[in-house]
Amino acid sequence: MIFLLFSFITFTQGNTDIVQCPPSRITIENSLYNANIPGLAAIVINSTNILYEQSFGYNAPPIKNERQPIDSLKTIFVLASISQTFIAVAVMKLVELHKLELDKNINQYLPSHMKVIHPFYPNISITMCYILSHTSGIGPNFNEEIKHYVPNDDFTKTNLSDIILSYINNKSNWLYKPPGTVTHYSNIGASLAALIVEQLAQIPFEQYVREKILQPLGINKNDAGYRLSDFENRKKDLIEHYLFNSSWLEQAQNLLPQLNIRRVSCY
Repeated sequence: MIFLLFSFITFTQGNTDIVQCPPSRITIENSLYNANIPGLAAIVINSTNILYEQSFGYNAPPIKNERQPIDSLKTIFVLASISQTFIAVAVMKLVELHKLELDKNINQYLPSHMKVIHPFYPNISITMCYILSHTSGIGPNFNEEIKHYVPNDDFTKTNLSDIILSYINNKSNWLYKPPGTVTHYSNIGASLAALIVEQLAQIPFEQYVREKILQPLGINKNDAGYRLSDFENRKKDLIEHYLFNSSWLEQAQNLLPQLNIRRVSCY
């Protein structure tokens, strides 16, 4: 995940120096080189306009002979955790429709057989606000989460309700802190929010995002989707996937074989 901050303020000996905003192309390209990142596409928007849009570098490191420059209008990136922003937008759409309240106990939106209760603080309700801010108290268990990655878009092999229920019923997957007090990133929490969207909308989450968020923005199935198969006819536009840290390579290849992730030692 890359964040470009287009306003930098340096405080030195009581003086404030305003750095160029946005940074020059050479400044950004040097930063990418130093971070071993071959390229990126950046955009800054407000509620009505695109304020800044630019692409830098290439879709692969120099070891790839046929690499192409990043094209902000064509290059397709795998968003990974950034896709969780769509979960938040989907939730807020339901808030606007008065189907969900952020500060209510989430159990009122879940099936009767599924109750989410912090095992160490059962009297404190877990709210959607806590879920979206990653303060629900649900802790990390990467070894458990990794079991549920599904290669090749074969989602029919899993049941999200069962996965979440199994996870939250294990006390060791919870933090020893009450909800709302500690921020700790949680993929299970994000999945729980998506499940609640499905319950309230009565359609699959993927369908809800497409119909209520992407289509109104003029983004069609060939431009954004949850499955790599959506881009079967645009494989040449998919970003190449490489890892600089070799310790993650085997794991990444096992989780996402269709991405053909390889390691490089330098960019």
